[in-house]
Amino acid sequence: MSKNKKLWRYMPLIQLLDFLQTKELRFTKADAFEDIQEGYIGLEAILTTLPEDATDDLRLKTKQAIENLNQECFVSCWHLSSSESLAMWKVYGIHNFSVALVSNVGRVMSIGDAYCKNEPVSCVMGEVIYDNYIEDGKANTKAIGCTIKDTKPSLPESVLTLFMKANAYSYEREWRFIIHKSNADEKALAVSVGNLDEFIDAIYVSPEAPDWMVNSIQTLLSVQFNLPNIKVSRSPLSKHFSI
Repeated sequence: MSKNKKLWRYMPLIQLLDFLQTKELRFTKADAFEDIQEGYIGLEAILTTLPEDATDDLRLKTKQAIENLNQECFVSCWHLSSSESLAMWKVYGIHNFSVALVSNVGRVMSIGDAYCKNEPVSCVMGEVIYDNYIEDGKANTKAIGCTIKDTKPSLPESVLTLFMKANAYSYEREWRFIIHKSNADEKALAVSVGNLDEFIDAIYVSPEAPDWMVNSIQTLLSVQFNLPNIKVSRSPLSKHFSI
């Protein structure tokens, strides 16, 4: 995959302000996701690949492995697309005071790689594969991620289940960076992005936002955060709405 491919992060304005203030990207623990099927779509497919005479104990241990994985994996989720998505605005920018931050694959990989080199963790990144895994009855284990750091203990193969989602979510076109940390107590990980001017390509304001919001955010970037070179624009999709 080209490192220049665009990545979008749709978020409330307050989350953008936190990001600008801390210069940190939050990686959420997988077991805290709103979708309670995270990881388990792949689990049900994997269970179907076990031998017919597999013991109940083996099936239980397989399920427990996925549950443990979700408690040890931290995920940064992005929308992979060359242009913005109305569906993503509707789902993740659910009110007028929302924004979309644009970066690219190479930059997110770079900050993740830097973190993984200095911490006792393993990392993997790649596109989510959407399928009807349960109906197909088998695990889809084609190459969906590229390990960029492998410490001891090595990255468990069961992490692949976090790249498996149902077809119903295909509009997300999700790209994920996952950090695996054994025996993790944290609810989230904060990863420094360094220079914001280099990390952020652009910021788009919700297509349903009031006109003053664009100028206010641009002024805030210039005056408060000394980031006058980051362009803030109203979403081109605004022409579809009556503001």
